[in-house]
Amino acid sequence: MQVPSKAELERFFSEEQSEEVQFIEIVATWPSLRILEYLYENEPTTTAALARGVNMDMRDVKDRLEALEKHGIVSRKNDNWRSQTEKIQMEIRKTGDQLELSHAIGPSSEPTDASDAGIVSRLIRSFNPFN
Repeated sequence: MQVPSKAELERFFSEEQSEEVQFIEIVATWPSLRILEYLYENEPTTTAALARGVNMDMRDVKDRLEALEKHGIVSRKNDNWRSQTEKIQMEIRKTGDQLELSHAIGPSSEPTDASDAGIVSRLIRSFNPFN
């Protein structure tokens, strides 16, 4: 997993923006979304079971899980991974001539039914301007 370091990102963004860009880079990529979706449906689970479940290399899954853990999205106890949140919001906004990036992590305030259970479905609803 190649996630740019904060120092690398600070060459292009402010210090605050670089933290947000790194968060988005870790959370909003298809490998992370697939891992989170599997984890939400099968938690708690081991790294090996998760890697098999998403058909990805175990080392890549472990690296991604550790990055997600660093940002408080997942946690590990006794070699089992669990999600730490039901809701992740990311906002990218133009403010004047600046790019404003932010995110929020927290429990879901929306009731969900079985058809809305996956993270991909929830993120699509979050990014859909017509909701």
